[in-house]
Amino acid sequence: MENIAFYFELHQPLRLRPLKIQDRPDKMGIFWEEQNRDIFKRISEISYIPATKLLMESGIKSTFSLSGTFIEQALKYSPETIDVIDDYVKSGLCELMGETYFHSLASIWNEDEFKYQVNEQMHSIKSIFNYSPVSFRNTELIYNNRIAEMARDMGFRNILAEGTDEVSGRYSPNFRYLSPSGVNLYLRNYPMSDNISFRFSNTAWSGYPLTADKYIQWIKNSPGDIMNLYMDYETFGEHQRKETGIFDFVHYLGKYIEQYGMETLKIDEIQAKFSVKDTVSIDKTISWADTRRDLSAWLGNKMQNEAFSRLKHCEDCPDKKLWRYLQTSDLIYYMSMGEPEDFTVHEYFNPYRSPYLAFIYYMYALDNVCGNAGKQL
Repeated sequence: MENIAFYFELHQPLRLRPLKIQDRPDKMGIFWEEQNRDIFKRISEISYIPATKLLMESGIKSTFSLSGTFIEQALKYSPETIDVIDDYVKSGLCELMGETYFHSLASIWNEDEFKYQVNEQMHSIKSIFNYSPVSFRNTELIYNNRIAEMARDMGFRNILAEGTDEVSGRYSPNFRYLSPSGVNLYLRNYPMSDNISFRFSNTAWSGYPLTADKYIQWIKNSPGDIMNLYMDYETFGEHQRKETGIFDFVHYLGKYIEQYGMETLKIDEIQAKFSVKDTVSIDKTISWADTRRDLSAWLGNKMQNEAFSRLKHCEDCPDKKLWRYLQTSDLIYYMSMGEPEDFTVHEYFNPYRSPYLAFIYYMYALDNVCGNAGKQL
């Protein structure tokens, strides 16, 4: 194999302040301003900015999706992050994708709300980067045939999905496919992606240490047309700290790609290079979250289902913007207890260290924003 498609998710939620029942904040006071600011500024300095500069210097093409909540916080807390991404896009090396503005679960329950949020995100991308995305990725790669159809109806010609064990058992993720609605469908090669994002610094892993030369050889020896490597952008500098050698890995990856005559491609460039391998139908809703790779990361326990049900019943809330901030999937993800093998990941991301506290703070925020709306379920 001679071709690689890198895709990176750039998203930060507006985390909720850990409020007590006696607290009476104004409505924007439900958000943990200090925590959100400090986290965004820190990750910008150690990850977003240096990683983007490195990709550009290395001549590595990739595709970014930026949630609206990421864009808002970047403009507020780290304008340099926007500037360096803009430079990368203008260099011709970076494609920008469409997604839901609020990084929400709207696609699984409300088509009109889903399309509204995608249009909002597209408007932001156009106004800030003068860019009109033609490729789409849904929140946390949540995908089924209907979501692909909605993306097609909005004018997208490419969509991403997780190459789950069930799907990749029938269809290798290393090819270009079509959804039943005719959108180009690209499946994430999750073992190869996770070798970087989760296993890079794991000294107990049989593949440790992962050098750029070794990794490129794995790709060259893989069958298929394209190696689809999709991951959180925080992989570089946050999840895998600079001290692990992750930036050196990327630097030499660029050199070996060039040395071996390989090519990195943006998502929308794949169609011109490769023909369709097959049509892939996925009726069951899948995602890239947790080991089960379904919706259980958000809807796997009673707390999450109660919170999600209340959220949906608050649709007529007078303050739509705040209600949409509360749709951000992370806020419900924090309530997940997950499978035992997912516990470490959930604990890492949860700012409250307890799914029960996440539930309490979330329901209090809904009360604050929506009042009595949706309480009678």
